[in-house]
Amino acid sequence: MARSNEKNQAIIAAAISEFKNKGFETTSMDQIAHSAGVSKRTVYNHFASKNLLFDAIIKQMLALFTTAVSIHYQADKSLALQLTDIAEQELRLLSDPAFIDLAKVIMAEAMHSPHRINQALAEVEKRDGNLSGWISAANADGVLKVDDAEFATTQFFALLKGFCFWPQVVQGQPFPDKSQQQDIISSAVTMFLGNYQS
Repeated sequence: MARSNEKNQAIIAAAISEFKNKGFETTSMDQIAHSAGVSKRTVYNHFASKNLLFDAIIKQMLALFTTAVSIHYQADKSLALQLTDIAEQELRLLSDPAFIDLAKVIMAEAMHSPHRINQALAEVEKRDGNLSGWISAANADGVLKVDDAEFATTQFFALLKGFCFWPQVVQGQPFPDKSQQQDIISSAVTMFLGNYQS
């Protein structure tokens, strides 16, 4: 990694830490520079403003989202196995400490300036829409009967995030262990298929 890129990543990491601990509004570029171990000038050379630095954090979160979960319908594979695979990928992302930190920072800022993350939320919904496409393909194949694919998508992810995202982000609870994760996934898949499988 080039030295400039290393500094860029160090500044973003420091900003995430400072924003998480102090909040976006009260964190100064001086504090970020100190935390990153670089000069204030270096921070401004990479990011002309705190807003642009926050935008870089949002892009980093979106990059995690778009590469973490692969969703493609396979007609020759059981629905339960496919949904289990999708859920396992989702939980790997949600359990990543870096992702949790990013989520906390972005959610805290969203409460103060919701307009700042509208684009990020739209991108997240588009990523979740991959499951909607999977559901539509399964519908067309006659193995699911879903009237509203977007509703069912939100429903499935909510079954997971109710245990493996919101308690960690909002209440600071530990992430479920592997055995608990498997129970959560199994229950979500069973409930989903129980409601929608043809």
